[in-house]
Amino acid sequence: MRRLMMSVSRILGFGVLLALTLALAPRLAHAEDADEHPVLEEPRSRQGYWIGFGASGVDVQAWEKGQRTTYSGYTGTFRIGQLITKRLGLGLLIEYIGGIGKGSDKGSIDGLTLEGSCLLWRNLSVHAGFGLGVVLLKDNRALNPSTRAGGGSYFLAGASYDIFPLKKKLTGGWAITPVVDVHGSADGDIHFLAVLAGLQLTWWSGLPDNMLHLPEE
Repeated sequence: MRRLMMSVSRILGFGVLLALTLALAPRLAHAEDADEHPVLEEPRSRQGYWIGFGASGVDVQAWEKGQRTTYSGYTGTFRIGQLITKRLGLGLLIEYIGGIGKGSDKGSIDGLTLEGSCLLWRNLSVHAGFGLGVVLLKDNRALNPSTRAGGGSYFLAGASYDIFPLKKKLTGGWAITPVVDVHGSADGDIHFLAVLAGLQLTWWSGLPDNMLHLPEE
């Protein structure tokens, strides 16, 4: 419990740092031109803030008291963040991996993660993060059907590609985003490694006209 509380405190500290970074980074990036004019960017679909809701299938490898068990299930995710440069972004991921099970042994995984992203090519980006995760397992047919729990530091790494099927705006808009992630935790009594693959519906806010280099008509 003490280790879990320390992890929670660490995540809260990271959350404050992230909020300050998201608030100050754009201002610092444009500070030199504040007296003249804002730095202009070419209009692109992936600009501004993003909000995403996703669903994935998941395969989980869990190690408990030296024994490995394979579980399968589904996950729901919520992502929010902001690009601080043309390629780099900072965000927050909240996820619930539920319905994992093997026979009568079932459970769930909850995660809260701060993540950074980097645009590699066109709309293909990679992301990695660190946060807090909790895994809960219970075998209802066991002699002692109590809930087994593990928790602590939580990491992730993955890639995504934003597809904009309706390009009605010069900047921002709705995207369908295939996502592949690897998540895991090495803390607590239950260690796990999870592979997720699914789709996310992402909304990009875009940039206001005064920050865009608009094409001449």
